[in-house]
Amino acid sequence: MIDRNIGTLERIVRFTLAVALIAWILSAERFGVAQGVAVLAAFALLWNSIFGRCYLWKWLGLSSCSPEDDCSAGGGDSPA
Repeated sequence: MIDRNIGTLERIVRFTLAVALIAWILSAERFGVAQGVAVLAAFALLWNSIFGRCYLWKWLGLSSCSPEDDCSAGGGDSPA
């Protein structure tokens, strides 16, 4: 399993932004380039918020996990 690098607060923010983008896309009168880009962004934000993993942040060496967040694979259990 992959270690998470997104903390709980950031996951909530990303999920909220994804829902807001989806609502904006669905309320648009027609589908254009801006809505197409928003679909990709909403998908990425939703995917990140569900799995707690952002590959861009990994490549940049960033993490928003705090000590209170359990960001290790398998809930902190390590194989023997």
